Amino acid sequence: MKVIIVGAHGEAKELINRISSGWSISVIDLDQEKLRNFTTNRQIDKIQGDATSSLVLKKAGLDEATAIVTLTLSDEVNLEILKIAKQNNILRLSSIINDSANIHHFKELDIEIVEPDTLLARRFEYILEPRRVVSQAFAGGRAEAIEIEISSDSPVRGKKLREIGSDYYIVGALLRQNKVIIPHGDTEIETGDLVTIVLQSGAFSNVINLFSGSESRFPLEFGKDIFVVLDNEKNLKNLSESEFFIRNTKATSLKVLTKQDLFDNNLETIEETLKAILKDQEFDATYKNKISNKDLENFVKENSIGTIFYPVEEGVAKTKIKALINIANKTKIPILFSRSTYPYKTIGLLINDNFDQTSSNSIAFDLSSTMSAKLVGVTINQPKFLQSEGEQKVSGTVQKLQDLALSHEVQLDFENFEGNEAKIFTEQTSNYDLSIIGSNSSQSWQDRKIIEFVSTNSNSSVLYVPR
Repeated sequence: MKVIIVGAHGEAKELINRISSGWSISVIDLDQEKLRNFTTNRQIDKIQGDATSSLVLKKAGLDEATAIVTLTLSDEVNLEILKIAKQNNILRLSSIINDSANIHHFKELDIEIVEPDTLLARRFEYILEPRRVVSQAFAGGRAEAIEIEISSDSPVRGKKLREIGSDYYIVGALLRQNKVIIPHGDTEIETGDLVTIVLQSGAFSNVINLFSGSESRFPLEFGKDIFVVLDNEKNLKNLSESEFFIRNTKATSLKVLTKQDLFDNNLETIEETLKAILKDQEFDATYKNKISNKDLENFVKENSIGTIFYPVEEGVAKTKIKALINIANKTKIPILFSRSTYPYKTIGLLINDNFDQTSSNSIAFDLSSTMSAKLVGVTINQPKFLQSEGEQKVSGTVQKLQDLALSHEVQLDFENFEGNEAKIFTEQTSNYDLSIIGSNSSQSWQDRKIIEFVSTNSNSSVLYVPR
């Protein structure tokens, strides 16, 4: 088989070194010096001249050619050469394209095109976003293939392919523990699988969102309901945040536990007040004479609670906050201390080393994505003279956060401080609409004290996510 390559460029050299030995190769270029310095590991014919000339093309073997590849820096020149080739009934025609505005001219001639800018962009995308490995588009740009590594928080983890099938993509293969698996409908996707997906052009974002773990699920990891505690009439002024919260998360219903003596034991008045504050949000109210910590704990355990919601009145007792945090720790359910600082346009996250699906780090990205909020990741180190070796936050944590930001399409900023962690983060909460805190992978006494201090003294609403 005979191929004529026009343009003695690096791309031509790479192509020649890669194609099989069954090809006879001619290279054409105007520049004699470039041809002289053009060397490959193959025997090739070098022709100096203008490839838009039929005579030059015939000298290069036009009459015997099976394919022509044009690599000049001029789309006009490439098109002219390919038109001549078309007239000579050469079927395999391909070219680089230098200006995407000219694509339609090449498509009219049914020419396979390669866009250098697109190839470079795909390569850099892989470098910048390692969770996405994107191959070259094919089928004339109508389809593409991607590879995605399944993370522990992926929505498809643990599901069978038949459960996530779609008309716009096909899972072609899995790489699991260095073994290639050709999947079928009952193949279950596992953490760590490298999944090869062929998809329609334009479906990229949908597929990434489905497989990479960027779909919002909070608070369904914990339960489907928001549980509001009203043990004081003053709580009512911050109750409206619960209506905002449930409408902007995956929670499905609102359950209210209230003392029946909020208004002199007038249950009808309480009901009317709740309806007025919560607008048209449906709720299920439970009334009790007295609400003990044990009552709260039992209520959480007996229902599908995704978040405990406590409206914080001014001057709330530290002991009350501490008791609620203990309940959250026992039940493993997040608690939101509401101070009515919604909507959440900026969310502050006190970074820790826990990246489980239900960690404060992961939930912060979920909520930021759902709320279209900017996320500020905060690290606070002790003064250097007090630090033990390796105490400062490592770059690996930052990289994980950046990867999460990419997969969730969240704007992420970092702020670094030195000093008392509890006091500094509490001061910073005045800059956020929602502050999120959690524990390190091994919860310490210091972690608990920080959580209690921030929850009690914050200038914004605080979401505490237990370990």
